[in-house]
Amino acid sequence: MRVLLVFATGLALAACSAEPHPYPDAARRAFTRTCTAGDAICECMWEKITRAMPHEDYKAALERYEEEGLMEPRIARARTECLERHAQ
Repeated sequence: MRVLLVFATGLALAACSAEPHPYPDAARRAFTRTCTAGDAICECMWEKITRAMPHEDYKAALERYEEEGLMEPRIARARTECLERHAQ
């Protein structure tokens, strides 16, 4: 159990320090239509999303959300972490 915890912690730290995946400018513009550019929570979410998943996964997650209403866990986690971090 301890080995799994250490491994999971290592993965989490690696994900935090990873460089953001490349995203086209159009993806960023689309994101800012629903989440205001310059807003601390939105900036935090974009940063976490682009570090957590490649653009292809993000696109598929948006399509799945529109079709089925299912939120991608990595996006939900980014949203929750940013809301908690920037709560007033």
